[in-house]
Amino acid sequence: MANVFVVEDDLTLAQIYKQNIEAGGHQVEIIAAEKAVEEIKAKNPNLVLLDILMPVNGLDILREIKNDPQSSDIPVLLLTNVAENESISKGLEYGAYGYLLKSETTPNTVLSRVNRTLEETSPATP
Repeated sequence: MANVFVVEDDLTLAQIYKQNIEAGGHQVEIIAAEKAVEEIKAKNPNLVLLDILMPVNGLDILREIKNDPQSSDIPVLLLTNVAENESISKGLEYGAYGYLLKSETTPNTVLSRVNRTLEETSPATP
């Protein structure tokens, strides 16, 4: 079981992601964008799902997380409606593990991507 943070300003969508990811056996916390950096550094989740377009820019949150050695190794998946190459490439340049376009993603797809990302980024156990 992993601890997953969802940083998303659309609370209805965040709840849908939370329910689906919890159904997959993980713990999920919905975190306000304004407190995201502080909460991520304090609680060190296994994975962060991060929206880009929020009152607080998700790319700024990503950059701050990835520039701090305390949180730089936490994988971040961008959840976004922004299909612009510039936003996606900036997110990947800042250290995002990957991204999902909300318009092309079902809640079950999110769980599948969460599980795959956790498998790919978890330290190997002896």
